[in-house]
Amino acid sequence: MTKIGTTIIEDGLCEKQVQTIRKTARAIIMNEHKEVLMAYSNYYNDFMFPGGGIHHYENPLEALVREMKEELGAINPKVKEPFGYTEEIRYGYHGDHRVFQQISNYYICEIDGFGQQHLKGNETFYGIKPLWAKIDDVIQHNFQVLQDEKHQEKGLKTVLLRENQVLSKLKEIIDEKI
Repeated sequence: MTKIGTTIIEDGLCEKQVQTIRKTARAIIMNEHKEVLMAYSNYYNDFMFPGGGIHHYENPLEALVREMKEELGAINPKVKEPFGYTEEIRYGYHGDHRVFQQISNYYICEIDGFGQQHLKGNETFYGIKPLWAKIDDVIQHNFQVLQDEKHQEKGLKTVLLRENQVLSKLKEIIDEKI
């Protein structure tokens, strides 16, 4: 898989401080209108690609299918092909002071529709819901909320930078095909 962009490093950290490696799988789903399907959070007012952590008993594709069903309520999710990966050096979420190297693998996916979401843990509190949006609108929105108080918490500072990095690469590829 090809690396997308440069390694994103949270303020004050360096690669030598990494204590834990975390791997994730994330879905890129597009429609005929060149809109991308994002997991929108009411709580954070941001857009992220559907997906999440890979459990020790899963491979990346199994994790991604599980995550699409949970977060999107995806009917018949299919992983089509790899798109690329990002790398972050960041703190854990919610006061976890460990330093993570997070490798997020992105895949082009398809779904046949939406059923009931099966949100886990904080996803219900965050108000995660699937939304179709134009790539430029998502990039602009995420860039605007990057500076708010919630996105300045340790462990969250790199998330929208990562998503915008992938969205920019996706836009670049789409623009080349036109």
